[in-house]
Amino acid sequence: MPFRFPLSPVLRLRESLEHREHLALQALYSQTAEVRSDIKALDQVLAQARSRRSAQLLEGTPAAYLQLEMEGEARVAHRRQALTAQLAELQSKVKEQIGKYQQARQKRETLEELRRQQFQEHVREEATREQQAGDELFLLRRIHRK
Repeated sequence: MPFRFPLSPVLRLRESLEHREHLALQALYSQTAEVRSDIKALDQVLAQARSRRSAQLLEGTPAAYLQLEMEGEARVAHRRQALTAQLAELQSKVKEQIGKYQQARQKRETLEELRRQQFQEHVREEATREQQAGDELFLLRRIHRK
């Protein structure tokens, strides 16, 4: 008799939910990496702008140009602050999503463990039935020989 796990649909649902939570976590990791990359790029832009400003100060550039350069730096710095806040929010979401994913995984693993135990019990029962059938056959043959 083949093994049938009565909770197979529930196990498939748990696997699906775990997969969905994993995909959501991966998406958050991707967004986090993108924001970090953007922050790094802005840091480079700011470093270049500061370097240009230092060179302009040494060259005696007019104040209007310096002011324009500093306003540009301020906009970049403001954008960097916004990205830093977004990164903090994403990191919070990542922690929350990790919890959801771990919970979904635990539920799936619990069902898989139950399935494994039931399968082992099924195998033991099948072995017992086969042994009993073999014993009965042996006894029947022995009775017929007499």
